[in-house]
This record gives sequence, C-alpha cells and structure tokens, in this order.
Amino acid sequence: MVAADLPWTIQLEDVQVWQRERTTLTVEVQSTDRFATLEASLPRIEGVDVQALPATNEANPDGKRILRLSWQLSAHTPGKQTIRLPTIRYNLNGRDAAQWQPPVQTLDVQALPPYLPPTIPVGNVEIESHIEPSGVLQPGHLAYWHIRLHSNEVTTAQFPPILKQMRSSGVELFPAKVDKPASDGGQYRLEYHIPFKPQSSGRLDLPTLKWHWFDPETARLEHRQYTPPRQWVLGWIWRGVMGVFSLLALLASLWFSVKLAGKHGRQWRSKRRILRALQTPDSPYMVQKAMRECAIAHSWAENLSVAQWLTCWEQHYGTADNLRLQLQAMERARFCAK
Repeated sequence: MVAADLPWTIQLEDVQVWQRERTTLTVEVQSTDRFATLEASLPRIEGVDVQALPATNEANPDGKRILRLSWQLSAHTPGKQTIRLPTIRYNLNGRDAAQWQPPVQTLDVQALPPYLPPTIPVGNVEIESHIEPSGVLQPGHLAYWHIRLHSNEVTTAQFPPILKQMRSSGVELFPAKVDKPASDGGQYRLEYHIPFKPQSSGRLDLPTLKWHWFDPETARLEHRQYTPPRQWVLGWIWRGVMGVFSLLALLASLWFSVKLAGKHGRQWRSKRRILRALQTPDSPYMVQKAMRECAIAHSWAENLSVAQWLTCWEQHYGTADNLRLQLQAMERARFCAK
C-alpha cells in the first residue's frame, strides 16, 4: 500500500491566531482496519510550542474508520509561521504500511497589545473549589481547601498564580500540594490542596482570587474574580448555644403544630355537628347550638344572625347553596311556629 491509496486530509483549526493562543492541527485518514494506527514524531517548530494529543481510531456509521493525529500549537512570535509536520506513518500489523508527507501549513500570528505582561493568560481559565470537611468547621482544627483550575484554551504554564494570593487575616494557611493531572483531550488542569486552620468562630474568611485574561474573540482584557465557599466556623460553646436555640425552635414548632392541629380538629368536628343537626329540622335548638359552637371553633362572633353566620361560613369554605337553603327553611319554620 502506498500513501496515494489512502484519503489523507489535514486541517488547521484557525489560520489566524494571537500570540500564545492555542489552535489545533489535525491529520486524518480513512481506513477499514480497526487495528491500524497513525504515528509521527513530535513536530519541532521554531517559536511555536507543540503539544501532541492522543491518537484516535474511531468508527464511522458507514463502517469505515477515521484515524487521527492532532497537535495543539501556541506561537510566541508574531508574523507568518510556517508549519512543517514530520512524515506520517500508517502502521498496520506492527509495520509501516504507508507514509505521507503533509503539505506545509501557514499560521498568521497577531501580536498581542504591548501593555499585556507575559503572565496574562490568552484564553479563559475556569475555577471550582470545595472545602473538606463539608459543613460547620471548628476553630483550630485542620481543614483543606481543594481548588481545581482547568482550561481548553490555556496550558498550565499560563494559569494564574493563585498561590501568591493566599493571604487571610482569619485563617492560618499552610504550604499547598499541587497536582498536575495528565492532559485529557486537550484540557489542562491544576489541582491545589491547601491545608488551613480557622482561627475564630464566624464565617470562613478565605482569600478572594483575582486575575486578568485576554479574550482572543473580543480582543479585550477581561477580569475574573472567584469568591471561595464561606462555611460557618463554630467552637464548642457556640455549637452548644446553637443547639439550645435549635431545640427551642423545634419545641416551639411542635407546640404550634399541635395547637394548629387541635384548632383544625375542632373546626372539622364543629362542621360535622352543624351538618348532622340540619338533618333533623324539627330541632332548631340543636341547629342553633351547633352554629354557636361552630362560630367559637372558627373564632367568629358568637351572637351572629343566620345571614352573618352564612357569610362567615362561605368566606371560610366557599359558596354553600344547599346549606343556605336548609338554614333558610329552618328560619321560616321557626317564625311560622311563633
């Protein structure tokens, strides 16, 4: 097999970039062999940092496979940069079955504004963090602040120097441990593990992290500020005070709940009594007694006329045409008897 027998392609993600902005150069070829690989030595380009990404062999829906080699490029010198890749080797069954020399690529690198120092990241860096242990901390006890910086656009060499901002008046900070996990698909990460001891009760006072970064899309200098978690720090005395207040609040809540349940129970029973009393229209006295008890249970006035009582009932339970008719019939019966 020769190189011409294979459908090779090469693609430069961005042909125009800023200094220190990352772009990806990719070589692809189609194959029918799931065990085929592409191999090449790391390109050496003057004035350009080159980072090799993991080679891939992926299946397409049509059954063919796409073999891919990729490199991330970051140019430090403005102007036209000539990108010459080494020979790409198509490896099959442990031997080179074909070779291909990619055509030369040209990268147009724009100079950064002269006011930008070399420590400014060209691209955004994301940050997230958490405190261990979670929940309420105790003064004088060791805890850990875990910080994770990650970016698809910026290498760890350009990450903001957050350790230089580790100053706090209310927290004793200890030397940090820094982990640099392996790059995963072009994402760069740094993980900081910072031991500290809170010195007093109150809200945790860790330093706010700040840095600037250059946005390649808008060509503007952006500002980033990250406020860390602010957990509570409480000593044993304050924890005891908070426990007492929590217990009192719980007891008060239970008392109000029992009282409210009792009130709703009395209202429900009084409602049932008035409805039962109306089933015996020959006993207007029982109906009047049930109406008074119902008024008391609902905190209405005791000496209400039938019309006033009905108004209170409908404001509480909604329109009750059947109840109104029954009470009106009872009233007519009373006056006829008199």
